[in-house]
Amino acid sequence: MLKERVDELAAIVGSENISAEPLQLEVYSRDPTVIRGTADVVVWPRSVEAVSKIMNFANKTKIPVYPRGAGSSLCGGPVPTRRGIVLSLERMNRILEVDVDNLQFLAEAGVSIREINDRLRPHGLFIPPDPASEVACTIGGCVANNAGGIHAVKYGTFRDWVLGLEVVLPTGEIVSTGTKTRKSVSGYDLTGLITGSEGTLAVITKIRAKMTTLPESQMVTTVYFDSPEDAGRASFSIMIKGLNPSAMELLDETTMGTISRYLTMRLPQAGAMLIIEFDGHRDDVDKKIAAAEVICREEGAVEIKTPATEKESLELWNARKTAFQSLAVLGKTSILIEDVTVPISRIPEMLRRIHEIAQRHGILVPTFGHVGDGNLHPHVLYDEENKEEYEKAMAATDDIFRTAVELGGTISGEHGIGVLKRKYFALEHSQLETEVMKRIKKLFDPNNILNPHKIFPEEE
Repeated sequence: MLKERVDELAAIVGSENISAEPLQLEVYSRDPTVIRGTADVVVWPRSVEAVSKIMNFANKTKIPVYPRGAGSSLCGGPVPTRRGIVLSLERMNRILEVDVDNLQFLAEAGVSIREINDRLRPHGLFIPPDPASEVACTIGGCVANNAGGIHAVKYGTFRDWVLGLEVVLPTGEIVSTGTKTRKSVSGYDLTGLITGSEGTLAVITKIRAKMTTLPESQMVTTVYFDSPEDAGRASFSIMIKGLNPSAMELLDETTMGTISRYLTMRLPQAGAMLIIEFDGHRDDVDKKIAAAEVICREEGAVEIKTPATEKESLELWNARKTAFQSLAVLGKTSILIEDVTVPISRIPEMLRRIHEIAQRHGILVPTFGHVGDGNLHPHVLYDEENKEEYEKAMAATDDIFRTAVELGGTISGEHGIGVLKRKYFALEHSQLETEVMKRIKKLFDPNNILNPHKIFPEEE
């Protein structure tokens, strides 16, 4: 980018809120995936007016803009695939309103989910969707990707909690969508359209979202099985019996082993484990825990352990949330982090076939995830410098996606498409459906400057 262009941006945001330093560009041109980009400049606007001016400038000069929250995307979503501007919302990080009477709050896009829940907790309130990266991930990024997390099985994803948005269009106009009311059918659902659009339609600057009361009681039980298939059958049975767990997570044998090596905590040796949580009134929770344990025994559980204290329960959830980091003990240099999702009746088959795919290609694919809603996270491990392993990893990933779609599922339940999954998009979406989406993109972004070259397998 020419120096005069950088100077124009500096005049908009202030010299303290812009950088073209090589180290900054390196950091802001990546996410946790293998995808790497090259930004020309990083800007940190502090107001919606600044974002509007940046987008107006970019649209006139046709310079690509890549919105970014905390950079915790797992699909290359915020990575600048062409030279341009990384627009980081992290300095727009205020909670503007907590409306206890109407059970809603208003926050800027750069506030982390942990910060929001810390602010709500003294009021006995919370927002339930909780991605594993809640300490860092921003609400703007979560809404842009319609994130879910551990408690999505009961409480849904961010789309179920967002009431309205303030956004900046690629042309620079500021638009407010939605309403303060719990329901509205006035006009098209622009809030729902922008939620999950991965930063390709508009830059989200403010979010108005619902919150709810903290449950009176939460209880966890852990159940161990000889195989992931057995655990998958048990999870399906629990769901169709209407027990409505607040969380139900599966970890396979490999993941349990890496967690045991990574933490001081030691998990029992087994083929798989379920972590099942119920929340609500204490009596109801006790009954549901007992009913779930009966179902698990009927499905072949080999051991059931219930944490004796709240501290033990917190340690267990911490172990689950470090599952990804724990895979580092396996010594592979690269990981493809997937999030295929299938109908809950097909969970056992999907788990079996992931195992078969890993064996067929001779690579490690530790699998864990939100089994209660069918969202599995196979992690395809390989050494980046080993060409043979790389090819096996790509082939295994291809098989996993094709299997998920074959079973009536999707190639992404919560991470998004970004860059990594573009080439698989046509497995799930017809040519006409894709064309309709592209028309929507063009309507919002006629010059294709906002997070271009994402989602779709081809760009116009």
